[in-house]
Amino acid sequence: MNYRRILPFFAALSLVLSACGQAPQGGGSTLPDGAASGTGEVRPAGAVLTCRIVDGAADGRLLLADLDGTANGVYTLPVGEIPVTVDGKNAAAEDLADGMTLEVEYSGDVLETYPAQLANVSALRAQTAPDGRLADLCGLYLRVLDDLWAVDAGLNGMEDGGTVPYVGVDLSGAPGELTAAEKSAIIWQFGQAHGVTPLTGTFDELAEQGYIDREGLYWKDGVLFSIKENYGHDTECYSLPVLHFDAQKWRSGLGAYFFSDCTAVWPESGPWTDYTVGSEAIS
Repeated sequence: MNYRRILPFFAALSLVLSACGQAPQGGGSTLPDGAASGTGEVRPAGAVLTCRIVDGAADGRLLLADLDGTANGVYTLPVGEIPVTVDGKNAAAEDLADGMTLEVEYSGDVLETYPAQLANVSALRAQTAPDGRLADLCGLYLRVLDDLWAVDAGLNGMEDGGTVPYVGVDLSGAPGELTAAEKSAIIWQFGQAHGVTPLTGTFDELAEQGYIDREGLYWKDGVLFSIKENYGHDTECYSLPVLHFDAQKWRSGLGAYFFSDCTAVWPESGPWTDYTVGSEAIS
């Protein structure tokens, strides 16, 4: 593959996904590694991308989400020897942290893989949130999804003893005002972590695409994960931001696991680091 300027190519993306077996209708989409991708935006030479570090700061292989782009604005970037500043001061790769806002200065060319890769990156300028709020919210939700994956592991398996090839993830109702690209990055990383193909979509969208048997209330070769806001609480506690949400994984009408009345509290400084589960249930 060659580098070229980013051009609108949603039609091309649709053709690639269809060739991989993705049905064209509905709101869900596959996010396989290596599929063609792009932001649908033209960036001039010497461009600057403003993004969120979603994951990978610990090992220097960053997963980034474009804060100004579409759901396709997901990138990977090895830091290597790229000059780094944090809050305007000279820093090193190990000073970066998941959740930081990052300005990436690059040539304007992008390798159209999924996630995309930025060409000729010359500088990384990171900023910490002024009050820490919502920092690394992506990391919090990745932890919730991983915790759900671990419980009732039988829901993740196939009859032959293998793992389901698909996971659907619905973050459409997750609190915290995640951008479309942040949601896509979370979903892609979750799929990578467990060696499965991730699908973006609600129950209805995935059923319309033929993945879920709506009448039989069963997903033969996949599991649907979702995180949704819980509206049964005030939005703040002790004058600090608080997230209240419910999370579940669903395989069938008689096969599901629930985290109910979950709470995450921002601890005055730093990122969202933990959450509590009010109750758990299985069906």
